This record gives sequence, structure tokens and C-alpha cells, in this order.
Amino acid sequence: MNDIFHKGEYHIQEVMGVRKSADTLSSNIKNSIPSIAAQFLENLNFCVISIALKNTKQFTFIVYDIKPFITVIDDKNIVISLTHHTYIHKEFLLLNNAPFGFIGLDFERKMRIRINGNVNSSKEKLEVSINQIYSNCPKYIAKKFLKNELKIKDKQKVEKLVQINSEFINLLANCDTFFISSKHNNYGLDVSYKGGEKGFISVISNDTLQFVDLPGNNLFNTIGNIYSNPNIQLIFIDFQRGDIYYISAVANIIENKQEQNKTLTLNIKCKEILFNKNGFLLDYLDD
Repeated sequence: MNDIFHKGEYHIQEVMGVRKSADTLSSNIKNSIPSIAAQFLENLNFCVISIALKNTKQFTFIVYDIKPFITVIDDKNIVISLTHHTYIHKEFLLLNNAPFGFIGLDFERKMRIRINGNVNSSKEKLEVSINQIYSNCPKYIAKKFLKNELKIKDKQKVEKLVQINSEFINLLANCDTFFISSKHNNYGLDVSYKGGEKGFISVISNDTLQFVDLPGNNLFNTIGNIYSNPNIQLIFIDFQRGDIYYISAVANIIENKQEQNKTLTLNIKCKEILFNKNGFLLDYLDD
């Protein structure tokens, strides 16, 4: 077996019948930054980052800017400026060698790249050493066009919600994009993009969401992590208002089989919901 994957990923790949395909694709996962990936990183305007503490507590947030904010130091190290970002819990700054997960997206070109590694964090920047880096296919990415100036907003505000509210339900009804972060104790953090037709996320109750995991690159990094550790975080963006919803949750994997086709559904029990008003200042237009 290829040690790029852990037991949870192997299990889900077996369940979905894609083990051979996953092993073939594993050659795309590198332990250093290819030159084409370096160019992509240094031209990004948007990324989602997750950082974990030693006690396994985890937080996920967005870093963004009109101008590029990532510097590639060498084939193992990058620096991410924190000039513009959504809310970051203070516990996740001033850390040394903490687990780190990352996904960077170019919505217009429908391109993305994923990284995991370790980070030294401060209030001004993140210094990241790379363990794994690879590009994903453009499948399900909702195309968006970036305007060339930041929105002008009032100061960020953060509040804790008791349960899923009507504003969030309205957002989900028109949502074609969200992000999910997961963690494996030995293999580190993963941040994944999830996209689909508007309304592809269902509200089951005032604390439970559900969606079908659409087939992608057949690696099942996220679902494999969840099989090993069901604690996850979700980020939803209100692209019109610039608001962010952070959800800490526990996910349950449900296998569905119809004739020869098998799909996986995630049932998501929300433990904590944070609402970050005016947290996101990039101005995107839908395709």
C-alpha cells in the first residue's frame, strides 16, 4: 500500500471501489512545491486555512486580498501575509510548528491547490513548511469574477448563534460553495472545497445539515479523515453581504446504494456556530 494515504482514506476508497484509481492519482501529491504551483500560489487572491492546537482544537478562516499575498521562499516554504482575513480566534496566533491545512482557489479560472504542513503563526503572517501539495480538478467549482477593489465595510463583528437561523437558511438556499476542514491525528489537516447546484445543502433541523458528497478526484481525503475523526469545521460565505458563518460540527457518513451506483451523504451535527459580520471584503460576481 502507498503510505501517502491513511487507513480512513483506504477504507473509503475501498467502499467506493476506487482504490486503483486513487493509487494512480497519488503520484500527483508532491512533498515539495513544483514551479507551476509556485506561480499559482504567488498570484492567488483567496485561500482557506485551518490551524490546529496540540489539544486537537482547530480553527478555519479565510485569507484574501486584491493583490497577491503569498511569497514562495523555496520549494518547501511559503509565507502568507495576514493583511486581510476573516476572524481568527486569538488562540491560533503566536503558534510554533502547528498543524496546517490550506486550499487556494482561482474562481475565475476554476483552479485550486491543496497543501498540508506545519505553521509558525503571528498577527502579521504565517510561515508554512510544506508536507504535501497537489492540485485538484476544476469539477464543481462555481465560477466567479473578482472586481478590482475591496468592498468598504464597517468593522468586523463576531457573535455566537444558538442555532441555525433564518438568515443562514436563506443563504444555504442559494449556496453553491462552501469549505470543509478535517483532521487526522498523524496525517494532519485537510481543507476541501465543496460545490454544487444552488440548494445542494439541506437543513434537517435547527442544528443539523446534510449534503451528498459528489464524486471528485477519488482520493477521499476529507471523507477518509472523517471516518477516522468525525470532528469538522465548515465555512460558508455570503458573497453579496461579505458575511461568514463558521460551524464546528460532528459528521456522520451515510452510505447510499442505488443499483450499481454508490454515494456518500454527510449528516452534520452543529456544535458551535459563529457569525462574522463584514468579515469578507472581496467583491465577486457570479458567472
